[in-house]
Amino acid sequence: MPRPYNILFSAAGRRVSLLRHFRKTLDQLGLHGEILAADAGKSAPAAFVADRLLSVPRVSDPSYIEAMVDACRDNQVRLVFPLIDTDLTLLARHRERFAAVGTTVVVSSEATAALCFDKNSTYEFFLRHGIDTPEVYPAESLAGCPDEVFPLLIKPYDGSCGIGVTKIRNRAELDFFSKHTEHAMVQEFVAGQEYTIDVLVGFDGKIGCIVPRRRLEVRGGEVSKGLTVKSAPIMAAARRVVEHLPGALGCITVQCFQRPDGRIRFIEINPRFGGGFPLSLHAGADFPRWLIQQDIQRGPTVYRDDWTDDLAMLRYDDEIIVRGDSIR
Repeated sequence: MPRPYNILFSAAGRRVSLLRHFRKTLDQLGLHGEILAADAGKSAPAAFVADRLLSVPRVSDPSYIEAMVDACRDNQVRLVFPLIDTDLTLLARHRERFAAVGTTVVVSSEATAALCFDKNSTYEFFLRHGIDTPEVYPAESLAGCPDEVFPLLIKPYDGSCGIGVTKIRNRAELDFFSKHTEHAMVQEFVAGQEYTIDVLVGFDGKIGCIVPRRRLEVRGGEVSKGLTVKSAPIMAAARRVVEHLPGALGCITVQCFQRPDGRIRFIEINPRFGGGFPLSLHAGADFPRWLIQQDIQRGPTVYRDDWTDDLAMLRYDDEIIVRGDSIR
């Protein structure tokens, strides 16, 4: 019997639509396999749309990698997709252990994962490659700064989901939030239209697709309303960012602001599927299908830009109802 094409998602969380699409893709391609969710708990919504939930320790547990490798070997996992920031560096560091049991971790290199997780390192990466980005200020340099410096932005350099991101309007707010924001970094405040760009990088390291999404409304750090925009300048700028990332692979999401004068300034990189990716997917940028097909065929990455422009996504709350004993 041929080996099944099983796909595992670490910390699947709320990525219900993403897992559903991978399940649909396996069916459409005629591939025998399961969609597996690995989680330390039992209450992740996406676990209930996966074919099976695999119980593993938390990422912070020293036995996490051993448990994940064992799960991949025992369940004949073909591909692993990490979906949270804390997983990326760890899985990238141990990719060879997964390869030894026949599993490919679809994650960028450890160097890229590390520089994207630490926003100070991301800033230095942008500067090193001449990519326009807001200025970052050492806190000590702002003592007695003139009022013209404000507004500023303060955020944790290792944060995610918009947690702790605060607009600073004056020195009193700067003093307060500097003391109450853990791992704080202070950044120039940039006004303009914000974009998240989904960039696909194939197994051969070539870029396969670039889809800018205008962020119309954000809730809890994730886009709740968005719009695809086929902007050549933004697509070219995002390509330049990703081409400089060492060992990029899979879905890379980059964020930028475009000012009214057209200036594009990048603020963040996340080397994984973002929460707003379903918009790109519905627009025709089928990253999951293309990655699976390339993994099977081992062909070159083909660039595609035939996705639908001006397509809007309006996200809303839904629910999964289960018996209580299934999450205990």
